[in-house]
Amino acid sequence: MIARFRERFELRHDRARALKRQGTKIIGCFYGLAPKELVHAAGMVPVQLVEDRDARYEAKSGLLPFLCGMSKNLAGQIAANVLDYVDGVMVSTVCDTNRHMLDIWVHQRAFPNQWLVRAPAKDDEGAINYFTNELRRLAGELGAVSGTPVTDDGLRKSIALFNENRALLRRFYDARPTAGLSAEDAVYVFASALTSPVEEHNALMRELLASLPPGAPGSDPKLMLSALNIPMAVDVIRMAEKYGATVVTDDFTHNARYGSTAVPADGDPFRALARGYLRTVPAPGLYSFEDRAARIRDAMERAGARGLIYLIQLYCDAYALEYAILKERFDRWKLPHLRLEAEATPSSIEQLNVRVQSFVESLV
Repeated sequence: MIARFRERFELRHDRARALKRQGTKIIGCFYGLAPKELVHAAGMVPVQLVEDRDARYEAKSGLLPFLCGMSKNLAGQIAANVLDYVDGVMVSTVCDTNRHMLDIWVHQRAFPNQWLVRAPAKDDEGAINYFTNELRRLAGELGAVSGTPVTDDGLRKSIALFNENRALLRRFYDARPTAGLSAEDAVYVFASALTSPVEEHNALMRELLASLPPGAPGSDPKLMLSALNIPMAVDVIRMAEKYGATVVTDDFTHNARYGSTAVPADGDPFRALARGYLRTVPAPGLYSFEDRAARIRDAMERAGARGLIYLIQLYCDAYALEYAILKERFDRWKLPHLRLEAEATPSSIEQLNVRVQSFVESLV
């Protein structure tokens, strides 16, 4: 069962190309505030643009070495024609680098269609009104590309499908600490949600939840991993396990989004979608730091995790700033945590071994 989730993620480009051959348009989403429900309601498939473990992509990117690895990796994938199936990309901004990646892609004509998602950092009525109008603008442009107008009823159906996916993933994370799944397997259960049609992933999730065996928590030191880069997260999971710990839950920007409150299903669906996204996607600077820290602490308590590893990609200023603020809360609560910073390269990751080992031993 788990192999099917992993296959969905690892063969995501092949699957997208197969959908493309069947006449389905594919829209890439860069970062968590790109509204996938809107893409789905326009009759297209949204896929998250994620890093791939291949140093050749960074070399092909043409970007300065001190820019974030995710941007360099994606730019390299584009240069290598890995994303040749993408009909358009939606970029929701978090930092200067990812905002200006869109400018570079527009200049390069990297994709047939490109959109900037202008999400405000507040969630008051003025911000909701603004973002509602922004979503209506995007809906019109997406519908023009697909030939399928985004209607109120169509958007409500798409919201319901993604709400189901969030609910299924919440059930999975509730069951995970005692389900006997490895942490690496759990990453692929979630990661495949980013790159699969939502209907397919919902069906797989229902099948998985029906097959999870009951279990009991083990006695190893239990950890929570907070990270953005999925390949790097898998490396750190393996490292923690090597030293006797178990990662019982994880925290990515995207799965924290999927585990958040469902988008409201009543009233104007565009306004509901605006409310459902603003201040609920835990992106640095666009989300309450106090709420972010509390959600991490609460997730650790639910999973029985005694320590937190917070993994930052080198040169990612947004997450480095977030950690500096979160650390004040963690220290106040006496929450054991380890901050790691590395590039997505084997040599950079390997240097983290001693620090992970020492942290795990401190929890015994």
